[in-house]
This record gives sequence, C-alpha cells and structure tokens, in this order.
Amino acid sequence: MKPNFTTLFCLLSEQMVPNLLSVHHFRPDWLVLLESADMRGKRSAERLLKALQIGGLDYREHCFVAPLEEEQNLESVRKSLQWAYEQRPEDEWLANITGGTKLMSLAAYEFFRGRGARLIYIDASKPTVLLDLGGRPSESCDHRLTIKEFLASYGFEQHKSDRNVAEAEERARRWWSCAREIARDNLATGLLKLNDKDRNKARRKGIELTGQCLTGLKPGLRASIAETFHLDDKGGGLHGRLDKYGAQFLTGGWLEVFFWGLLDRHAESMGIWDVRLGLEIGPAGLEASNDLDVAFMHNHTLCTVECKTGAQEHDAGADGLYKIEAIIRQTRALRVRSYLATTSGNVLDKDGSLKPGVKARANLYNCRILTRDKIQQLAVSDEPASLLAELLGFRG
Repeated sequence: MKPNFTTLFCLLSEQMVPNLLSVHHFRPDWLVLLESADMRGKRSAERLLKALQIGGLDYREHCFVAPLEEEQNLESVRKSLQWAYEQRPEDEWLANITGGTKLMSLAAYEFFRGRGARLIYIDASKPTVLLDLGGRPSESCDHRLTIKEFLASYGFEQHKSDRNVAEAEERARRWWSCAREIARDNLATGLLKLNDKDRNKARRKGIELTGQCLTGLKPGLRASIAETFHLDDKGGGLHGRLDKYGAQFLTGGWLEVFFWGLLDRHAESMGIWDVRLGLEIGPAGLEASNDLDVAFMHNHTLCTVECKTGAQEHDAGADGLYKIEAIIRQTRALRVRSYLATTSGNVLDKDGSLKPGVKARANLYNCRILTRDKIQQLAVSDEPASLLAELLGFRG
C-alpha cells in the first residue's frame, strides 16, 4: 500500500538555500531536520522555518527537529538519524543530503538508501537543479527566493517597511530618465553646489533653490531636472522648492536610482528578480542595520550594489569597499555578491585603471567595481542589459 504522507529530511548547515528550495519543490507533508549542536546555537531550524513561512509555507506544526550532539561521531549521527526516522516510519521519505558535515552527509546517504528513501543532492553552483542519486532524471525547482526569505534563513530581517520601500521605488520610476541624463553627463562632482552643513540640511528638510545651486549644467540635463522636479528655468539657473527626496536625489541619490531602474527594467532578460531600492537590513530583533543601496537576487544569490558619487578626494574607494566588507561579514551568508559603482576618479590611476590598492581590496572582498566610464557607457548604450550583465560577471 502506498504511504499516505511524504516526509522530507534535511541536514541543517550554513547552506540554507538547498534546503529551502527542496521544501518548496517537493511540498512534503512533514519536515524532519537534523540539527547539530553548532547549528542549534545559530538557531538554524528556527531560521529555516521562518524563511519558509515568509515564502508561504508554514511547517511549524509539521516539523520534527532531531538533535545531534556530536557531529563528528558516526555512532551519534546514526542514533540521531534513527530517532528522526522513527517520527514518521510509515511515510514515503525523501532525503536531501546536501548540507551538514561530510560524515553527516555520508551517514544519511547510507541510512536512507537502506530504507528505500529517495535521495536528493543539490550542487551549490546550480541551486535550482535537484539531482536524484537513485538514477531518476534530475528535476528543476521554479521557486524564486525573495530577499526577505534569503535574509530570514540567515537570521536577518528587513528593517525599512515595505510601504517606505515601495514609495521610494515609485519615486525612482518617475525620476529614472533624469538619473540617466545625469549618468550620461558623467558628473564626478555634486550637482547642488552646497557646503556640508547646507547639504545635510537639504537632505533632511529640502531646500529652496535661488538659481545659484544648480548652475553650469548642459541644456539637456538642466531641462530634464527642471521637468522632473517642476522647477523654473531662468537666468541660467533653476528656481523652486525641492523636498528632501529631491535634494537627496540631486546630492548623490541619482546613482542608486539609475542602477535600480536599469536592473528593474531588464530583470527578466538578465535572469534576476526581486530588485529592491534602499533596503535596511540587520540581525532579527536588533536595531542595528546596514543600508543596501540596490539589492537583487540572481541564481539564488543575494547581490548588492553600493553607489558612491562625487569626487571623494579623501576616500580612494575605501569607504564603499569597507561598507561592503562590513555587510558581508555581518550577514555571514555564503551566497552574496557585491558591487561598487562609483563616479570618483580617485579610484583610478593616471592611465584610467583601478589603483593597485583599490583593486587589491576589491579582490579581497570579492567585489567588482563599476567606474564612471562604465556608468556612462550604460547610460548611452542601446543594449544596456547585455553590457550590465557582462560588467556584473553573469554568464549566459
């Protein structure tokens, strides 16, 4: 008689994506998780269940967590596997042996093969392909993890509300053409001619333009800014009221808007999804957070773009790179890719190449740098999607 229920077994480890995708693909009736003492200290089972819940699958009442005290002790692993199996011995079992230590994975393979379970393995480089170790054809998971699901699986959460993110993205849609005009102009310095005090005030409260703040602009760019923000164009300068969002845009936020809009418009052709602007993320339950200027998912990897405008005479690219390193270190996620988009010429040597020190730090953080000439190329390109995919290092 065919069993009435299916149970999926998973080994918990830092590799959260394979387990999440296997649950979404098979939709088992029950979930059994093997959690070592190390993973229990990191609340891995709790984080996995939270991520599943965010993705629309609530297994809190249909899950058993099998504790494992000695992950390098074969007999201890076998006892935990036996306990796990005894929770639903009459079910049809599937075992995802991707995670855990090598000993845990091999022990699980041996244990569940002897009980006729279907054995599944997922290669980290191809997370959507579920390999059947019993000879059946591989299957493909079509579920796309959102940034929220990904973050939750690593114990992080989004602090900025969905409403505030949506409002920022709606402004970005309206302002993207203007952001592209600025990128075409390849400005290395700020648009608004303000000192630090007035600049900070404008970003908090807005500013009344008197015609002295936005000057020396090319006619096409000046017209685009005037139309976008409903300003009067007279006497060689722009006049009118900018709210704080407009001030933030013209004091550097345009680069974030440009990249977000470019990625959002070409998401499908580039194979990316969940393109978000201005997220604030941090450990679940804590106030500490990091800003992600632009974030998106690609191949179930979280990708972030840090945007820096202005000359940055005293930075040489370090500030943006150190922030990227801090985000990677804080999330501890295995599948994170980072990029730095900067208009600063200070990261380049006299030949227009990245300075050796900047390049070394970028390599250390596994970060690609998009310099101002590349930003301008993206703004003027007739096929920006293919160029951007190349710059981001995407294959195929």
